[in-house]
Amino acid sequence: MKLASSRIPARLNVVLGSVLLGLHLLVLLALPLLPLPTAWAAAALAAVALLSPTLWALVHEAIHGLLLPQRRWNQLGGRVLAIAFGAPLRALRFAHLRHHRYNRTPWGRDEVYDPAEQPRWFAYVAHYVRITFGLYAAELAVLLACWLPRSLLLPPLRRACPDLPDGSAGMATMLERDLLAAQGVREMRIDSLCVLALYGSAIALYGSRAWLVVGFLAIRAFLASQFDHAPHHATPLEQRDHALNLTAPRWLHRVLLNFPLHRTHHQNPNLPWVALPEASTFQPGDVSFVRGVLRQWRGPVAVGDAPPMDVPSPLR
Repeated sequence: MKLASSRIPARLNVVLGSVLLGLHLLVLLALPLLPLPTAWAAAALAAVALLSPTLWALVHEAIHGLLLPQRRWNQLGGRVLAIAFGAPLRALRFAHLRHHRYNRTPWGRDEVYDPAEQPRWFAYVAHYVRITFGLYAAELAVLLACWLPRSLLLPPLRRACPDLPDGSAGMATMLERDLLAAQGVREMRIDSLCVLALYGSAIALYGSRAWLVVGFLAIRAFLASQFDHAPHHATPLEQRDHALNLTAPRWLHRVLLNFPLHRTHHQNPNLPWVALPEASTFQPGDVSFVRGVLRQWRGPVAVGDAPPMDVPSPLR
């Protein structure tokens, strides 16, 4: 789809990225050097942490090559933003593109469980861990996992990237040629060191108040884990380009860089965030952004209860 507003908003993305990076450096590295009351420091850190969805949205643009028009600068800008977010860009890119490839298939429907294979209580515990902090914790785990031998990482990741029953290719080729290639591993290790240096320095500078940095990351973990899967929860299975378009006030769409228009993104992954509203339509089953997030707290979905193909999502 080609729209009048489909050009990458490079200048706006640079401004937004620069502001977010500046705020991170301010609250993580400069603020602890100032004689500020703890309450003020906590408020400043919380305010920047609440902008985590905006930061992730810019990283997401880089993943799709939509942050900056030039590939080299898109990659560099994305890496810097991802370091501020807390994980290597290459790992985030692989995980997100895998999400697109396997969306609503057995390898990409995190809230769905099979009662014949998994106890109900375990499915509920796993679900609530994932939507509260688990997703972001998994991204932080990459900081250590990228140092493991390739021979240890390849088998489980390959099993998670099979070819699809409809004949579509899986992600095994990208896994071996991009994520776990020598250059990919080296890049992830460099970025992981940068993340550890940034947040390790912040913890050291805050000293006895290091719990403020932990709180900062906890807010980010909660927001990232809450928002990530909300447009997909309890949606029809086997529709790989399907998601909900969530309604929200205009200001919230702008803060989230139109993330709530998620079906439009899945159907048009090459559109920059500014072009999504023009391409969006709403269907039965689409709900508000707040409702889309909150309904996840009703718990996971047994595979027999998930809506079948070509059926609108129920308002669970």
